[in-house]
Parts: sequence; structure tokens; C-alpha cells
Amino acid sequence: MRIRFFGRIIVIPLWLKYGLIGLVFVILSVAGFFISREAQSGVVGYTERNEETVSSLPADRITGSELPALPSATPEVKYITVYIVGAVAVSDVYDLPEGSILNELVALAGGFAEGADREAVNLAAELSNGMMIRIPFKSDKEKNWIVDGGTSSSAKITEGGLVNINTASVSELCTLPGVGESTALKIISYRTENGPFGSISDIMNVGGIKTAKFNEIKNYITVGK
Repeated sequence: MRIRFFGRIIVIPLWLKYGLIGLVFVILSVAGFFISREAQSGVVGYTERNEETVSSLPADRITGSELPALPSATPEVKYITVYIVGAVAVSDVYDLPEGSILNELVALAGGFAEGADREAVNLAAELSNGMMIRIPFKSDKEKNWIVDGGTSSSAKITEGGLVNINTASVSELCTLPGVGESTALKIISYRTENGPFGSISDIMNVGGIKTAKFNEIKNYITVGK
């Protein structure tokens, strides 16, 4: 092999030519080995660092044993249906959550109408399903605002045929001897304003029910649940 170097021709023997080629190959091979080894050590180091990080976490973080609890199902809201008429803006049948009071019903009906006798009703009275309520006007002579006491989930007449005076409706109270609609409304109005009767004799606290009337009905009534 001949090469020109600064105007001179130099003859390179074949053994030197192939020796130089072999040396270059060896250098490249060694360099590639070290580069590959460095790359592998970097990956291993990264993996080891990640394993150390994971191992330092609490067990529940690794296994996921403390995942956020799913929200519990919302309890179903029970509703009652009540009919309101009289001195309110919109007389109608309304559905309200169980446990609602008269004040909420009046608000749902658009509030009191002009001339309503607000003091004649107990706005804190709890409502029951099937109730019919008439809000009186100031000009009305009859101030009984509970037309029908409605029904609730408990039986108004017991299995023994006794009328539960704490829960009975107007029609059920009217089944008692000598009790008409007017007296039945007074019984419901009394228990609404004063709470349930503690004993059957407490019914004599209702206006118009004295000893003679009580003796007529005492064998037909109860305060049991």
C-alpha cells in the first residue's frame, strides 16, 4: 500500500495496514463494552432506588388495603300526604317528608291568605298521613282547624276492637258511643296541642267530655300503641 505524504511516497507494508485495522476494531469493541456496562448500571441503580422508595412506604400504601370507603346509601325519605284548605294562598294536596309540622305545610301552600286567624292553629303540630286541615279565617265562628286527623303507620283501632285515642282519626273516634264529629275534632285538637293521652281518663280534659260521657266510652278506648 502506498500513500503520498508531503510530496513523498511512503510504502506501508500489508502487515502494518491490517494491524492498524485490527487495533481500531479492538479500541471500538472495548469502548462499546464500557458504554454498555455504564448504561446497564444506570438502569439497575434506577430500579434499586425505586425498590427502596416502595419498601419505605407503609404496607397499606403498597397493598391498597386502605382505599377510601364508598359512601353509604342515602336513607330513603318517607313522605306523607296532607290536604290543606281554608285561609291559605293555594288549597291543595301536598306531599311532605314524614315528621313535618303545620308551619311547613302552610309555607308550601303559599302562606296564609289575607284574614287568616293565625292564632287559632298550632303551627308546631306534627302532621300525619291523610290529614285534612282547614285554616280558619278571623271571621269564622268555628275554629276547629283539624278536619280529619288522618292515619299513620300505627293502627288506630286495636286488635281487641278498642279505639286508640292517641292515634284515631275523626271517623274512627265517631264510632264511639255518643261521640260526634265536633267532639272527635276536639279530641284530636287536644292531643295535637298537648301531646298524647297518658291514660284513658285524661280524655276528660277535653272540653265537653265529663264523667258521664267518659263512662260511656271507657270500655271502648285505649291509649296503647
